[in-house]
Amino acid sequence: MSSGPSENAHIFYVLELQHAGLDVNLLLNDIEIVRADSAEQKASQQKIDGWLVRGENEIRLLAGLPATGQTGALLDLKCLLFRGPHGRQPGESEALARFAERDRSKFPAADPQQVWRSSFTADPYYGPWRWERGYRIELSRGVLAEVMRLLRRVTTALNSGDAETLGSSFRVSMEERSRAYDLRLDRLQEQAKAWCDLWNPMRVSDPKPEDYSFTVEGERRLLRIERKDKGRVFSFDKVAARPGPERIYLAQTADEGWIVVR
Repeated sequence: MSSGPSENAHIFYVLELQHAGLDVNLLLNDIEIVRADSAEQKASQQKIDGWLVRGENEIRLLAGLPATGQTGALLDLKCLLFRGPHGRQPGESEALARFAERDRSKFPAADPQQVWRSSFTADPYYGPWRWERGYRIELSRGVLAEVMRLLRRVTTALNSGDAETLGSSFRVSMEERSRAYDLRLDRLQEQAKAWCDLWNPMRVSDPKPEDYSFTVEGERRLLRIERKDKGRVFSFDKVAARPGPERIYLAQTADEGWIVVR
């Protein structure tokens, strides 16, 4: 089993999604990559090397009209998967899969339903990722308590400017990004310090599970965490916005317990 990048270390995989007038979810290997509602009209690109698994990888695109069934005149949905060398624009790279649909009758007026599915084999493969070997996650009161302690530890590190503790909390993410994207690990570690420098200390109360949503993904080995008020995961101050991720993914490993994967 591979333990690092192949000789083609500069090969990137990019998913491009363009949408308007639809609620959409884009999933890769049962992991939500993009979520947007019908009020948004935009195109987005996501590098997906860090989520690719050995063998077959599956893309699923879910879409639906708003529950009211009422949308504006513009309706558009397009998804493309590109494979190409680092530094080249996706449009200049090889298109592995593509989907496009603008027929309003093709979409349900309800929760998004699958409208497209495609599979591909990634080459090179940068894993195995540590989360792939993690325990299967079953949500319980004890699990949520451990997760809340991890969120508190990260915020405490941000408040005190403790880049070392912050970098340790996100070490898996940094190591795996370094492998998948051929980035220098020290450059990624500098990002932790920059995050601390941007952070304004705040009063921190113990995070409450009821303020968050928890979704198990990735064959039940990943826990996606988001705030219900759509704020930043590590912002406990509801008034002032703070820099930081809108969602994080955790895994539970045998040797390190709960870790921040992305």
